Amino acid sequence: MINPATLGFYDVALPQAFVEVYAPLGNGLSAKIGHFYSIMGYEPVPSPPNLFVSHSYSMKSSPFTMTGTLLTYPVNDFLTIQSGAVTGPDNFDQHPGAWSFIGGFNLENKVHSRGFTFNVLDGDIDDTTPSHLTYYYSMMHFDLLPDLHYVLQHDYGDQQNAVGSQNAEWYSIVNYLTYDINSQWNAGIRAEWFHDDDGTRFLATPGSYYEISAAANWKTNGWLTLRPEIRYDWADGPKPFNVGTSSDQWLISFDAVVRF
Repeated sequence: MINPATLGFYDVALPQAFVEVYAPLGNGLSAKIGHFYSIMGYEPVPSPPNLFVSHSYSMKSSPFTMTGTLLTYPVNDFLTIQSGAVTGPDNFDQHPGAWSFIGGFNLENKVHSRGFTFNVLDGDIDDTTPSHLTYYYSMMHFDLLPDLHYVLQHDYGDQQNAVGSQNAEWYSIVNYLTYDINSQWNAGIRAEWFHDDDGTRFLATPGSYYEISAAANWKTNGWLTLRPEIRYDWADGPKPFNVGTSSDQWLISFDAVVRF
């Protein structure tokens, strides 16, 4: 029998459960209704599409899922806008009365392989206590060479009563440089600065976190991808590693993605 006190560890987890409706209005209006992956952040929530095994600090501090309605409309070949209402970040059924605005735009020049995205989430995340959250995500990408791709991401968050009665503010800059070596190999480097202004995002003291990661993907065939990665983290304020005794750490990772 499940103890209600530990239900948070055993409750049902539905990554996505939504319907998508298309209306032939203008250039075509689509509506996503239900529980779906967040539109905030460059790194997808599922692991297989990512070049890196590990995730950035920014991704770990952004919403993973949203519940509500999201409208998408392509204004023209370059501009797409989105707008909707959701029950805050990662809130499926806990606080049904806490609603937030979600929206933004995407500019995409496919001819010159460059684009810019901006999204914002603004509203309450708890319907029992003041908990206003303002979070925005911006991302710019372009090709330095036909096979050399650069992405610059910036995030900012400000939350009321994030931990107890303490407010929280955090922001980050993440750089991605990836290279398509051939049809089977691609590699990349990620460099990040994440500032936790109040020590609430990772429950350590306030300060800045840095990481630099190098990874490769080897698509051995149509169904198997091998992903080695090496990563170095350090912090200039807290000592979050090795049970609070170290300000830096190395991480070597390797996994295999099997598609079927």
